[in-house]
Amino acid sequence: MRATVSDFCQESCMLVTSQIGVDFAKLGVWRGTRFIPLPARTFAILAYLARHPNVVIPTDQLLAVGWPDEPRMPDDLTRHIHRIRQAIEIHPHHPKILVNRRRSGYCLWRLA
Repeated sequence: MRATVSDFCQESCMLVTSQIGVDFAKLGVWRGTRFIPLPARTFAILAYLARHPNVVIPTDQLLAVGWPDEPRMPDDLTRHIHRIRQAIEIHPHHPKILVNRRRSGYCLWRLA
């Protein structure tokens, strides 16, 4: 029998799709049977989105999550969104899981 993401992504995980899991204990993403660790700030943004699936989170709210004690610009967030997409999207330049809602924010679609 072939291993799946749910074989590795256990109690500390949340399945986003059948092949993608966010691991809150290990601070990273399971993509199939491969674990992808994420930097702390990047993971904090992903974790917040994952805890609020299918909801558009305003950009300023995500900036407050990633940089709670320091002012930042949307470009700072864009770099971290790019890293998250590299980890969770099949085609990062054509995202279907982590999408941008122009002038509103970002939404992580939970498809599992």
